[in-house]
Amino acid sequence: MRRSFLIRELLFPLTDTVVLIAIVTFVLLMALARQAGLFGLWLGVALVPALYRYLLMLLEARALGRATPVAAGEIFNVVDNFWSLTPLVLLAMSIWGGVLLHVKVSPLAAQAFVAVLFVILPASLAILALTRSPLESLNLRAIVAIIRATGSDYALVPASMLLGACLVASLKFVGMPALVVAFVGTWSMFLVFTLTGALLHENRVHMNITIPDPLEPDEDLVNERRVRSRRQVLTHAHSFSTRGNRAGCIAHIRGALQEEADADEAWRWYIGEMFGWEAKDAALMLAQAYLTRLLGEQRDVEAVKLISRCQLEDVRFRPLPEDRDAARDVARRLNRDDLIRALDA
Repeated sequence: MRRSFLIRELLFPLTDTVVLIAIVTFVLLMALARQAGLFGLWLGVALVPALYRYLLMLLEARALGRATPVAAGEIFNVVDNFWSLTPLVLLAMSIWGGVLLHVKVSPLAAQAFVAVLFVILPASLAILALTRSPLESLNLRAIVAIIRATGSDYALVPASMLLGACLVASLKFVGMPALVVAFVGTWSMFLVFTLTGALLHENRVHMNITIPDPLEPDEDLVNERRVRSRRQVLTHAHSFSTRGNRAGCIAHIRGALQEEADADEAWRWYIGEMFGWEAKDAALMLAQAYLTRLLGEQRDVEAVKLISRCQLEDVRFRPLPEDRDAARDVARRLNRDDLIRALDA
């Protein structure tokens, strides 16, 4: 294992802005929950599943080499992400299993049981994040396959868990403020998930895991969820745009586009919705990026339609400088002299 990789991954939860904001947010919300009485109880019940849902999203993104996901509102939707509650079930099983073994067998048996779970838990979480199958995450053959595929590097994850536990205990012992202890504890929890995903990606792990066929939900329900998720993305993107950060707005949407099954339909949907904003600049920037895709794939008719639509929204619209010659060639091939004149104006 390269030292640079290890240092980078140990610091990743603190150096990645999106993850750091998520850590601070969860720490502050948990602190509020502890101080807010009955409301705090409700908030805590909502936060714990959301936290694990986001951690599994992080693990998956790191394993597949994707952009860091934003902790958006959908992480609080337990109904759609019921599988993400599995870590809570595993935690309950480990606690009750350890207690029963301590009482019925011996303290040594309980310690051995907890130690085994301590070792296999990261592999189980990795399988859960990538398959979304609680049953598959308990498949010992799949767990062993993960551990073998990552080799000796796998030991880094249990070691990071132990490091986090020791740091939290030390900070409590010396009387550090509760928020500091909570921050370090949350960082160590995030580290387990991000490091596990990074090791899978670094070792190019290809799992031969049987993923059960999902029950297909109603098509209308699928579309409703898809639109709801996209609107949440647009809400965050709009907040970037209204603060003058159009680059951040476009980057946020393009990150979401990577998760879409039908990318072209999603591109068109986002551009169309953004044309409804009071300021069109961000929509036109996104359209420029989509035009680059269409021109590169030689989809002439779609490219011309997009240019025409953007010209209707704003006559000043032009393709990116590196795309202008290709756009003129397309307009020429389709006998769109009016478009050529508009691009040359």
